[in-house]
Amino acid sequence: MTQCPNCHAVLPEPPERFCPSCGTDLAAVPSATPPYAPPPAYPPAGYPPPGYPPGGGGYGAPPPGGQTPWERRDTLGFLNALIETTKQVLSQPAAFFRSMPVTGGIGNPMLYAVIVGYVGLFASTIYNLVFRSVLTSSLSRMGGNSDMERLASYMQGGAGLVVNLIFGPVFIVMGLFISAGVFHLALLALGGATRGFEGTFRVAAYSQAASIFNVIPGCGGLIGLVYAIVLLVIGLSEAHGISRGKAAAAVLVPFVLICCCCLGIVGIFIFGMAGALGHMR
Repeated sequence: MTQCPNCHAVLPEPPERFCPSCGTDLAAVPSATPPYAPPPAYPPAGYPPPGYPPGGGGYGAPPPGGQTPWERRDTLGFLNALIETTKQVLSQPAAFFRSMPVTGGIGNPMLYAVIVGYVGLFASTIYNLVFRSVLTSSLSRMGGNSDMERLASYMQGGAGLVVNLIFGPVFIVMGLFISAGVFHLALLALGGATRGFEGTFRVAAYSQAASIFNVIPGCGGLIGLVYAIVLLVIGLSEAHGISRGKAAAAVLVPFVLICCCCLGIVGIFIFGMAGALGHMR
């Protein structure tokens, strides 16, 4: 049984270059035994082993120190990898993020986040359009004054729908980098950034799986938001090897500050509108 010379975690056989637990480069550690050997081509001969997947269905949890199902989509198939990754993130977040590699590039996680996030964005955009249409009809029936008609006409505009559907992937990528940067800065301030920015980015990207809840009409957006926070806390804790409390602080403190700023802006807008309506009277 081979152990990592840094964290003493049990290494997989055959050993890989990076420790799946702490990320130590085993090739750069002279005391690492056995000496580092390049990993075999993936998938190895005889893969999958007999009895895998467990029970004959699904692909099971990602192997320790291995790749996520999404990063094995060349083997599993695009749709199977997408579904299996989403299922594991939502149903086994601790196991998924614990075995998720914190290195290997951000391209694959970002692509996953864009696909799943766009599905949720598309659903929420359509639901908002339907809601605006219903509300517009109600406003139109309330009277024929010019102010009400202008408001109804504005709410019927499809500009927001077009912008969301065309530029949605761009918004998702921008949001990923911004949120991952904020969380990583919070981790640095709390002394919890034991891994690099890439590990934080990967957690933020795979946490986009919660966007799938947006397909539920009405309360889906709220459920997705709450579950995304839960996934971020668990993911940062497992990826950086820190306590749940420190990970929660890194996620919730920026979130609370942003919510306070948004509430302040909304309050200013409401008071401004109330003042404008008072002068119109």
